[in-house]
Amino acid sequence: MSDTPPPPPTPTAQELLLERRRRRRAAARRWAWRTSIAAAVLTLLIAFAAYWLISTIAGRDVLLAQIVSRLPADSSFTWKSAEGPLSGPLTLRDVRFAYKKTVFTAQRIYLDPALRPLLGRKLRLDAIQVEGATLDIEKSDEPFELPRWPDVLPQIEPPLALQADDVRIDGFKIAQAGEHLIDVRQLRAGLDAQSGKLHVEKLVADTDRGRFTAHGDYQPSRDFKSDLTVTAVLPSAPGRTPPRLGLVARGDLSRMDVAVAGAAPGPVRMTLTLRGKEEAPDWRLHAKADALDIGLLTAPDAKPSDTPMALRFDAQGSGGVAALEGDFRQGDIAVEVLPSKVSLKEQVLDVQPLALRLFDGTATLRGHADFTDADNGRFKFSINARGLSWGGQAPPTTLKSVAKPSQAPQTPATPAVTLESADFGFAGTVKDWAAIGNARLLRDKQAATVEFDGRGNDQRMSLKSLKAKMPTGLLDASGDVAWAPKLGWDLKAALSGFDPGYFAPEFKGAVDGKLASTGATRDDGGLEIQASAEQLGGRLRERPLGGRGRFLMHGAATGKTGDAYEGEVALSLGGSKLEAKGKYAQSIDVDAKFAPLQLNDLLPSASGSLNGTLKLTGAADAPNVDADLTGSALKYGDYQAASFSAKGKLPWRGRGGQLALRASELNAGIALSSLSVDAQGAVEALQLQAQARSDVANLDLSGHADKRGNVWSGALASLQLAPSKGASWRLQQSTAFRWNGDSGGFNDACLVSSSGGSLCAAADWPRRGVELKGHGLPLLLAQPYLPERSDKRPWILRGEIALDGELRPAGKGWRGNFNLSSAGGGLKFSERARRELVRYNALSLKASFDTQKLSAELKSGFNDDGRIEATVNTGWDAYAPLSGNVAVDTDELTWVELFSPDIVEPKGKLEGRIGLAGTRSKPLLSGQARLSQFTTEVPSLGIVLQQGDVRLDAQPDGSARIAGSVRSGEGTLNVDGTLGWQGDDTPLVLNIRGTNVLASDTRDLRAVANPELTVRYAAKQPLNVTGKVTIPSARVDLERLDQGVSVSEDVVVLDPVNPEDTGSSPLELDLTLAVGDDVKLKGFGLDGKLGGQMRVRSRPGREMTASGALSVEGRYEAYGQKLQITRGNLAWNNGPVSDPILDLRAEREVGAVKAGVDIGGRVSAPQVNVWSDPASSQSEALAYLTLGRPLSNLTGDESKQLNAASAALSAGGGLLASQLGAKIGLDDAGVMESRALGGSVLGVGKYLSPKLYVGYGVSLLGTGQVLTLKYLLRKGFDVEIESSTLENRASVNWRKEK
Repeated sequence: MSDTPPPPPTPTAQELLLERRRRRRAAARRWAWRTSIAAAVLTLLIAFAAYWLISTIAGRDVLLAQIVSRLPADSSFTWKSAEGPLSGPLTLRDVRFAYKKTVFTAQRIYLDPALRPLLGRKLRLDAIQVEGATLDIEKSDEPFELPRWPDVLPQIEPPLALQADDVRIDGFKIAQAGEHLIDVRQLRAGLDAQSGKLHVEKLVADTDRGRFTAHGDYQPSRDFKSDLTVTAVLPSAPGRTPPRLGLVARGDLSRMDVAVAGAAPGPVRMTLTLRGKEEAPDWRLHAKADALDIGLLTAPDAKPSDTPMALRFDAQGSGGVAALEGDFRQGDIAVEVLPSKVSLKEQVLDVQPLALRLFDGTATLRGHADFTDADNGRFKFSINARGLSWGGQAPPTTLKSVAKPSQAPQTPATPAVTLESADFGFAGTVKDWAAIGNARLLRDKQAATVEFDGRGNDQRMSLKSLKAKMPTGLLDASGDVAWAPKLGWDLKAALSGFDPGYFAPEFKGAVDGKLASTGATRDDGGLEIQASAEQLGGRLRERPLGGRGRFLMHGAATGKTGDAYEGEVALSLGGSKLEAKGKYAQSIDVDAKFAPLQLNDLLPSASGSLNGTLKLTGAADAPNVDADLTGSALKYGDYQAASFSAKGKLPWRGRGGQLALRASELNAGIALSSLSVDAQGAVEALQLQAQARSDVANLDLSGHADKRGNVWSGALASLQLAPSKGASWRLQQSTAFRWNGDSGGFNDACLVSSSGGSLCAAADWPRRGVELKGHGLPLLLAQPYLPERSDKRPWILRGEIALDGELRPAGKGWRGNFNLSSAGGGLKFSERARRELVRYNALSLKASFDTQKLSAELKSGFNDDGRIEATVNTGWDAYAPLSGNVAVDTDELTWVELFSPDIVEPKGKLEGRIGLAGTRSKPLLSGQARLSQFTTEVPSLGIVLQQGDVRLDAQPDGSARIAGSVRSGEGTLNVDGTLGWQGDDTPLVLNIRGTNVLASDTRDLRAVANPELTVRYAAKQPLNVTGKVTIPSARVDLERLDQGVSVSEDVVVLDPVNPEDTGSSPLELDLTLAVGDDVKLKGFGLDGKLGGQMRVRSRPGREMTASGALSVEGRYEAYGQKLQITRGNLAWNNGPVSDPILDLRAEREVGAVKAGVDIGGRVSAPQVNVWSDPASSQSEALAYLTLGRPLSNLTGDESKQLNAASAALSAGGGLLASQLGAKIGLDDAGVMESRALGGSVLGVGKYLSPKLYVGYGVSLLGTGQVLTLKYLLRKGFDVEIESSTLENRASVNWRKEK
């Protein structure tokens, strides 16, 4: 037996397969572990590298270096230092990034990023800060392209979504190719910008272009959905109200509303609505402005427009098709956009047509422009004008033209020019175009034609021909003008009888000469200009013309200053001769001679003559003056001087100079009756004396000024100011001053008033500015400027004022504040008055201001327990916003007596809380004021007004409602209405209603009225009163009413009020007066009743008229007899109210005889008829009427009385005589009694002095005359002497007035 083991069994194929699978799994497990470990190691390495790059300083430097290395070849990115890792906060200093011609720099950039959002391709910055940044972008070289909708709207496509929660920019200047665009001084905002979406969170930007705010969303990716609000406050010149605009946009392209509103400086409104399809929406635009100053929007320092523009513009359409209309008005210029059509589609502009009405004619633009080829667009336009007219001035009005219009000139002194027709065509391509036109002008039935032919491209134009032909000659011009690559021109014109009056109507003539002008831009950017006029001749403005002229300008190079000018002129026109030549650069050398210069020869609106010479030499900023000028009757616009002279030499440096200026009736912004200025020495060593005289004040001053190096110093030696009314002021002592060009000041300068108090000023500019102090200034200083009292007596004022103020520079403007205070004061009518009508205590007025705003605060105790407080905030011009409030609280109303002398002892309580808003020109009020528990006496009417309650409530529309009532007698007078203050045309309207209102309760008149009146008042308009007044009952004592309050005979008014002066408030009246059944009249023998109705009308400048009728009934006692009024009618038929138609009958019965008198006709010419029944002679009837018996039964004395009555009737009565006497200046005229003649006389009399009276009369009873002398002694005694043809009498009389 063998020990060798048996061989192993041979594995089967299945076992081999299973083994191979096991080995593969083992290998796979080994590789999986190895790969996982490698991946983990790699991930850790990557994470570490990322952490190292983001969170370490070295990693930051590596990553920034990689960013710089991967920038395009034409870009760079540098910084001076970096602080912090990329994970933030990171600070970069002195950063500079450049890409082609675009350069960005910043002194400091601070970033605080959040890294996690980067995983979603969004950069989030918790904060970003930029300081001292600049950005200069290159000009776009993209070809011109007309706007496309909606491509014209901006897209939002940032390379990476950006969210910045806190954006802070301090200093960011943006320019384009070196030209300044905007300086962002400060910006604060939140920002979220993604592809097709922008959200702005409370952006506030303070820039040199204005202050802007924005908030909202703008999403181009969602059909331009917008919800955005933007505001802008633009800069303005000092003293002007900044323009304010706001924009609101809501919706998307299918439905969007855009509104712009604000003030610039007047209200501006614009709305835009879009509806419908995205590519061709229906839209409507409306714009309106009441007072738009374009300069205020384009240039902050622009001069304010005297006549802002008013406009209304409407446009509507679908897509690029628009229908236009509107009107624009500025001053005397009005332009109306007639219904017009314009379309813009696929870079094609089509105008069919755009029509304007202006200058009383029309101008129409037609044509199209195709910019499909952006580099060389094609266009064809025509302009046609018809009937435009300008100029023309009517001849001055003369006595002959008024008295004999048919003989007055029928044509204007300066005929208007009418553009009968003008046709201008402009066609071609941008690189090859032609402009051809012609026009025909008419003036005074003569015609002129103009022909124009020009050819050009995108860089220059060649003026082939410009010809103007008129009956007197022509103008023929040609030349070239270039604008690229730089500006230049060469133009020439030949004049042969050319009449410029066809273009400037006031310069009619026939001018000969040659004109030329060349210009070119130098390589350094400066502009060279040369212009000349040679061989001038002919006539201009009906004056012979001759002369020549030359002008050159050497402009400063780009970035430099100092333009240089030179030229010469020799001109004769009419009676004027002018010769001048000179140079102006760093030095000046000008020599001018006027021999003479008649201003009207050169300027139609000027007048006067100037004769003499003027020389200016030396440095441009320090010229020497040598003048020998005289002028007379000088006038130009609002400037004028009856005479003017400037004689002498005044060097800038040195000594020995003398210059004297004299002027009379001078108006140069201030009206002066005379001005005298004497200067001696030199400008830098000046002795000055000046006197100015005017209707307002007289001023005298003297002083000296010297310059040492750059410092001016001197002293104001004396100053005396004497106003035409009120106290005078004088400088207390000499005041020294200094100025070095940038700073300076003066010591205390005090003006002392002749009424007491002083006003002092001191300056240290700009450090402390100007300080002003007033000490002990009495209220008496204001007395001459208070409204004049009706009795001509002065107001009595008590109190003193202290003043403290300062004015300091602030940027390009100034700011200041003033404080006025007074411990107490008051006002009363006279020294003997027991109380003051107005008094105050603890008065304080504080005001502060700068170039844009003005604020004031007033606080004061008023009439003991009362209080007045007010605050006002506004600007300097009429469009400045207004805000503030006024509070009044007082229970003492003595000050109401100031408004009417008839009001006595007013009592009540006044409370008011008024808010101010709107603008200075259109203020808005809010709040209310109330007068309650009002009571006052009106002695002149004998009534007491009680339970008065009036309330004023301000309304949102800028007006106020007035409602109130007051009780008089048993009736109540109710008042309601409105009050507005937005402009002169806003009236006060009051409705006055009442029943049984006691209007008067005196011995001469007691009347109860039922008024139904409407009172309207507007500035510069008559007071308008309409309505009806019913008088249900009244008692009238005619004799007392006629007497009134008479002046004693021993009082002579030396300065009486002009009886023809009706005051300064004209009345427009339309009043119906209805008399009730209980109106009784008594006096002058009448005891009766009055009834009827009349309507009275009055217009300013016209006599008062009336219509209607009044009736009188009762008894009338005359000549010792009582007559019954059986018919009494006074009628008016739209005639003068003082001249009614009379229809009166008074009669009596004597036994079987009835006698009476009929009065007919008008008051101005009454017709009197005495009658009896049965009929008899007028003498017999008059005997029955006056004496009650026939002529046959009369005694001698009764016959004389009868003759007097007859004479009185035939003479028209004493009333007519008294009216005549008043007209001719007599003190007495009429029928009076004479004891010397023993009866009635028709006499006249006058006071020759306050004590001596002389009278003369003629007897009405027969023949005879009487002379009367009366002399006032004292205490009511007078001596009277009568000398007549019958006898002489003397008497001593005594009278006592009650």
